[in-house]
Amino acid sequence: MLVKLLQTHSPLPYTFNVTNSTQLINDLADIPYDHILRLVSFDISNMYTNIPTYELLSIIDTACNNNLVEERLKRNIIHLLKSIIEQNYFQFEELTYKQNEGLAMRAPTSPIFSEFYLQHQENSRIYDLLRNHNIAD
Repeated sequence: MLVKLLQTHSPLPYTFNVTNSTQLINDLADIPYDHILRLVSFDISNMYTNIPTYELLSIIDTACNNNLVEERLKRNIIHLLKSIIEQNYFQFEELTYKQNEGLAMRAPTSPIFSEFYLQHQENSRIYDLLRNHNIAD
């Protein structure tokens, strides 16, 4: 339910995402060659368990504000998000553990939560870096 709410009311732009290798090749072919340019690719190890959940509340709150989500709906989304983050349990060898950090593996909400976090990082960190080096726009 929360995934559908977020997709409907606060859709992500997926600005830097690549669908497949064919799209990547086509996108790269449109960039004029310059010996100064460098291609960077980031692979994430154990992504879900390394997403800092304490930042997600403000990231998703900001995304809701940017998409003009009605205040009551936004409060409900944030409440659901808090509940999911706080009730992060898993079982291993018949013992139940509480995962104190990161997102749960195989949880249906982890992909969209991690995408919100990653896009926030891209937009805040990469654009800042480009602006500081007079490369943006």
